[in-house]
Amino acid sequence: MRSIQRNIIALSLLAAGLCGNGQIEAGQRQPPIYSPAELQEDYAVLRKALETTYPSLYRFTDRSIMSQYLDDAFRSLDKPETETEFYKLVALTCARVHDEHLIPRPSEAYYLSLKDTHHYFPFSLKIIDRRLYVLTTAQPNSAVPTGSEILSINGRSAEELLATLLPSIPSDGYIQNFDLRHLEDYSMTEEENLFDLNYPILVEDTDSYRIEYIDRSDQSKISVAVVAGLGQSDYKRYLYDRVKLKAPLEFKYLASDIAYLRIASFLPWHRARFKQDFYALFESIFKDLNAHHTGNLILDLRNNEGGDGTGEKLLTYLLNKPYRHFASAEFKFVGSPPVSAYLQNGKDLSVDESSVERTDSGMYRLKKTSMPLLDEQRPDVNHYSGKLYVLINGATGSMASVVADFLKGNGRGTFIGEESGGTMEGNTSHSIARLVLPHSKIRVAVPLLKTVNAVAFTKGRGVEPDYRVGPTIDDLMKGVDTELMFTINLIGSKN
Repeated sequence: MRSIQRNIIALSLLAAGLCGNGQIEAGQRQPPIYSPAELQEDYAVLRKALETTYPSLYRFTDRSIMSQYLDDAFRSLDKPETETEFYKLVALTCARVHDEHLIPRPSEAYYLSLKDTHHYFPFSLKIIDRRLYVLTTAQPNSAVPTGSEILSINGRSAEELLATLLPSIPSDGYIQNFDLRHLEDYSMTEEENLFDLNYPILVEDTDSYRIEYIDRSDQSKISVAVVAGLGQSDYKRYLYDRVKLKAPLEFKYLASDIAYLRIASFLPWHRARFKQDFYALFESIFKDLNAHHTGNLILDLRNNEGGDGTGEKLLTYLLNKPYRHFASAEFKFVGSPPVSAYLQNGKDLSVDESSVERTDSGMYRLKKTSMPLLDEQRPDVNHYSGKLYVLINGATGSMASVVADFLKGNGRGTFIGEESGGTMEGNTSHSIARLVLPHSKIRVAVPLLKTVNAVAFTKGRGVEPDYRVGPTIDDLMKGVDTELMFTINLIGSKN
């Protein structure tokens, strides 16, 4: 699953640049320039990784269409470019594959350069019906009040900005909610806000922002404000303040017959930070629910970007009959990855030939003896059989989406919110190869195991809610949890 760190690199710009045509002198602020030959070699390495190591290149895009796209992209590299110019193509290529786990990142040198050169957007956003709203602000007396609708930034309309930024975000299948949520503060464990990362690369790198907006307190007029961007130290404080880290699991009773279980992530480091043992907590919680004969359980998976197999363990407490987990699990290669020379962790990755069997399509399918989740799974003795309500949104991704997939696929629960961020078909994740392109040093996380869930699914789609519910900007400004309140009222209407 996604590897999450909470550190934003804040070191000095490297004194010396890269070699070859990418060389710069110490003290210069100009970014290195890469020759067409260097760019083409980098892109050829990325393509080789996708075609020989990554197992899902044609999962959501026809082979001929994808091959033509890769050919055209390679041919477009016919003039020198900076890393950020080249990164646009890398990001768009990864996003074109439609996999949330195929994640590009700029080089370490790019992040190092931000301390001295970049000024961040001083607001966080909420996107509702493709309209941009100011959710929080870095300054208490900001020129643009919270709750305001942003019409344009530096002359570019909100729709123009979305049309530029959304295609660069890697997401599963044909799900659009995932992209939208990842331009917001989508999770308390997020590594970086993708609006803040991608705006200077894909739109413009600027010191100030001219914002055209409508104040929610007076929607009769359009106002304009010019605000300065934030330096990196101020931005770090602002980001950590608005993305507050809390314990990943919260359990409480909202009423005598309504329990609420929020799981913000399935990440091991997150549990360790708060000393939460999910296996022990699950056992305690579900024993308590059954002891109290609790009729209704609300499971909140919103903004949960995934984690490890503790999500699979949770399913054994929520499903009440035997079920199959994976229909299949496949690798693209056996032995070492074909692009090992370009992997940071190449020596640590290997597929044992005895654990797989070759398929007619040329893939290597794991045997049941090598992966217990390919066999029948049984509910825990303390599983819950009451009414289940599941809150999901576009940022319900990876393992959190897997939990939602199996609950929905097994007819377990009522779903409230918006389409989940991961496809019901299954994802490509588990082992991750850390690719580094040889010249630009752009990094790409390449997932290695393609899984297919043993549930019925619509190609490229996530879990669709039974009740499509989302907040208004007024709800957010008043601190109202729209989806949770809807669910409580729904339970009340059925009793």
